[in-house]
Amino acid sequence: MPFEVCLFFFLVMTGYLITGSLLRERDRGEAGGVAWRGKMMWSYQVRRGLRILAPYYVAVAIAWLVGAPDMRAAWPWYAGHLSNIHMAFLDQWPSGTNHFWSLSMQQQFYLVWPLLIWWLPRGLIIPAVCAFAALGPISRFFNDHMLAWCARPEVLTISCLDYFGVGALMAIAQWRGMLLTSPVLRWISIIAVVAYAVMFTAHAFGAPTYGMRFLQQTLLSVGLCGFIASGIIGFRGRLGKCLEHPALLRIGQLSYGIYLFHNLAPMVAGKIMPFLWNGAFDKGIPALLKVGVFAGLTWGMSLASWRWIESPMQNMRARMLGK
Repeated sequence: MPFEVCLFFFLVMTGYLITGSLLRERDRGEAGGVAWRGKMMWSYQVRRGLRILAPYYVAVAIAWLVGAPDMRAAWPWYAGHLSNIHMAFLDQWPSGTNHFWSLSMQQQFYLVWPLLIWWLPRGLIIPAVCAFAALGPISRFFNDHMLAWCARPEVLTISCLDYFGVGALMAIAQWRGMLLTSPVLRWISIIAVVAYAVMFTAHAFGAPTYGMRFLQQTLLSVGLCGFIASGIIGFRGRLGKCLEHPALLRIGQLSYGIYLFHNLAPMVAGKIMPFLWNGAFDKGIPALLKVGVFAGLTWGMSLASWRWIESPMQNMRARMLGK
C-alpha cells in the first residue's frame, strides 16, 4: 500500500476522535443548563496543548539547533503552526523539517473545530461538516490550475479537509446512534477501499482514471473509517493478540514522538557522529548500520520525550483541570 495510508489514517482518526470528544462535551454542557462554552474551551485547549505543543516546540528547537534546512530562515512559520502554507510555496521540499506540514495542519484543525461543533445550531452541524469535507476534493480538482502560483497545493489545509471531515462524519453518525458494528459502515468502507485501490493502481500503471483522481484520498478516508471502527471494536484471533502485544502498544504510546523526531534523528546523528556521512556508510552492511543508528536515536528521542515531556505534561494537565 502507498505510504500516504499511514499519514491519512492519523488525520482521519484525528477528525473522528476530536469530533466525538467535542460532541460529548456539548451534550454535557447543554445538559448542565448554564454557560459552558468558555470553560470547556479552556479545558479543551489545555488538554490538547500541554500534551501536543510542549514536545512540538522541543522538536522545533532541536531542528533550529542542528541547523535543519529551512528552519532558521523560516522559524516563525514553524512556531506559528503555518509551515504547511510556507512549504506550499517553496521551490524545494525541505529535508529534515518537511513532516512539520501535517503537524501544523492538525493544530489549525484543533483551533478551529470547536467553533464549528460547539457554536453552530445542532441542525447545521451535519451540513457544515459535509461542506467542510467537500472542500478537500473540490480544491484538488483545481490542483493543476493552482500550480501556476503554488508549488505544492496538496499541502495547503484546504486540500486536506476531507480527511478530517470524513472522520468527523463517522463520529457524528455514531453520536446519532450508528453502531460501529453497522453492516452499512462496513460495506461502505469496503467499497471505498476497493475503489481507491483501483484508482491508485490504474494511475500507477498509466491506465485512464477519467478525471476522478481528485476523489482518491476521499475514498481512502472513507475506507479508513471501517478500519478505525474495527480497531475500536477489537480484532479477534491471532491478529488481535498481535495488536495487543506490549511492544506494539509501546510503539503506539510513543508514536507522536516517533513522528516528531524521525526526520531530525539523522541530523542529530550527523552532529554526534559526522563520520556516518563521509560516504563509507552509504552501501551494503554499513548502510544498514547507519539506518539502525537513525532508528535507535529516533526511539531514544521519542522515549525521552514521553518520559520527560509528554508524561509530566499529562500530570500537569490533570492537576490544572482537577482530574
